[in-house]
Amino acid sequence: MESNYPVDPKTLNDKGTKGVMSSVAGLGFLGVEALLGIPIVGTVISAGLIGLGAIGLLGKTKTDKISGTVLGAAGIAGLATLFLPGLSHSLLSLGGVGLLGYGLFNLVGFIRGLKKKK
Repeated sequence: MESNYPVDPKTLNDKGTKGVMSSVAGLGFLGVEALLGIPIVGTVISAGLIGLGAIGLLGKTKTDKISGTVLGAAGIAGLATLFLPGLSHSLLSLGGVGLLGYGLFNLVGFIRGLKKKK
């Protein structure tokens, strides 16, 4: 019965935005996790992520703050590989796969909404 209702443009826009941002963030987490195996590169990337996270937290919009929190958490997890390598790699992998799954789920909803809109 739900498929007979028109699609709200704001909901459609939100699903598309969440889908793209979450998918890219998930791929980024998995990429960072792979690069952390290189000792100096991993530390530099982690410090950069912490810096970008701090800049995001100073932003004015909710999206900036959420992005800053995610980037900061990735940077802290990256630096934690120096002390707890197994735990940090697991957290980054699980976070990356989770964000990727959430993004793909939203993208599927976005595509379904576009088909209903036609």
